Amino acid sequence: MGVLVGPFILVLEPQLMPSAVIFLGMSMSLIVWYQYRAYFEPKMLLSAFIGRLPGTVLAAYILMIVTADQLAIMLGVTVLIAVVLSLGKWKLSPTPVNMLIAGFVSGVMGTATGIGGPPLAILLQNEEPEKIRANLAAFFAITGVISLIALHLSGNFSYQDFHNSVLLLPAPIMATLLAYQVRHKIKKRLVHNSVLILCSVSAFVSLSRGMHLFHFL
Repeated sequence: MGVLVGPFILVLEPQLMPSAVIFLGMSMSLIVWYQYRAYFEPKMLLSAFIGRLPGTVLAAYILMIVTADQLAIMLGVTVLIAVVLSLGKWKLSPTPVNMLIAGFVSGVMGTATGIGGPPLAILLQNEEPEKIRANLAAFFAITGVISLIALHLSGNFSYQDFHNSVLLLPAPIMATLLAYQVRHKIKKRLVHNSVLILCSVSAFVSLSRGMHLFHFL
């Protein structure tokens, strides 16, 4: 979700970044985790959890020193990287070392920009779809809490941010529940291509804002 909506939230309500994206992603992940709980494998994620912690701390520090424009550029670049990685045919396996590294990168990207999925998604892409959904959802449901705590301690997640994030919850929750019901009726390739196009547009919007290419952004 963060890859798609993060840049738009940054343009419309920059004060909600990245806390709102993390909060909404965490909430949606809880639902997906429950839906696919039978496919959850804790041992697979252990190394990723360990790597996520130092990555989260580093990201919290980064957010204390960057400007809003720098954050917009970071977000746009992160989204473009995610798009490029999605187009590639990577053959990396989820070994403990790879999961540790992916967890660290996910911690930095996810806490700083709200987009932490690509590193782990690449390692798990050859697993069963249900297993991918279950384990990614579990990972982000748990680490989302850690990221929000880190953001709060660094002054980037206040009660007002929490309140505003809660107000945004109904739409993504309804979308998550609907997606589960129609998951077998939609062509995966169509969805994949559509998401990549929308993500590319969102990255352009974020980069344009950070570099002040257009006065209305």
